[in-house]
Amino acid sequence: MNAHTARVRRVGTGVTAFGAVAGIIILAAPQAGAWPSNLEVSGGSTHNVGCSYTLTATVEVDRLTSVSFTDNGTELTGSPVSPSLLSNKVTINWTPTTTGSHELTATQTFIPKSITVQVSPQSSFGSVGCGLNGLFPSLSG
Repeated sequence: MNAHTARVRRVGTGVTAFGAVAGIIILAAPQAGAWPSNLEVSGGSTHNVGCSYTLTATVEVDRLTSVSFTDNGTELTGSPVSPSLLSNKVTINWTPTTTGSHELTATQTFIPKSITVQVSPQSSFGSVGCGLNGLFPSLSG
């Protein structure tokens, strides 16, 4: 091996290492400030099958990257949602179809924010009972 070949190999190794470090920095940098800082679901503490609720994610830094919403890992209809440049809130409608524990997640640039909500059976008043849940909790069972 001559000196020229050895120099080319060293330069190639250096460029490869630099590229790997730059790639890590690029992949990590957006995550540093691009995440939902809060996730809320309307309806207070009472949620029923068949009723519609609003999920609201707060995005403090990145208003250019869309936010994906999932329910127990399944993407919601209408997701992903693009934030407004004028507001730090992103919303989507959610209508649970099953009872039990639901992990609701908003994800932006690979950073998730989750909350867990307990969903009760459909109100005995059907969809009319959806608006009554907060007013008369005894009617929602």
